[in-house]
Amino acid sequence: MSAKKMHAIPYAQFSTEMRSGKIIKIDDGFTKLLGYTEDDVKNGLVFKQFVPDLEYSEIIAELREQFIEKKYACYRHEVVSKTGEIRMIVAFFTIQNKLLNGHRVLEVSVADITDYTHFPETK
Repeated sequence: MSAKKMHAIPYAQFSTEMRSGKIIKIDDGFTKLLGYTEDDVKNGLVFKQFVPDLEYSEIIAELREQFIEKKYACYRHEVVSKTGEIRMIVAFFTIQNKLLNGHRVLEVSVADITDYTHFPETK
């Protein structure tokens, strides 16, 4: 893949409380990619709303295991936009040493790879 195509891949960043999955911060890319706004965050947006097919408690258990050895984890999974559109993303999770109201914070960067996941079959 060329550098030009790499730079054209839509991306977003958000922060979430590790224990609860409550979204606490989003960037403009998050709004462009998923349609959720700062108002949605203020109204209690949680991870499960845009990643309904994954069980949050299982993800957190797996992250806790991975964070013993390293401070990051990478996943490929589907997300659902506010309008119901399904997108395929690669998500890079990092754990922050800071606590917010007693909760660990996860910083998450995502790249929308939907347009790059359909490859012709090879024989």
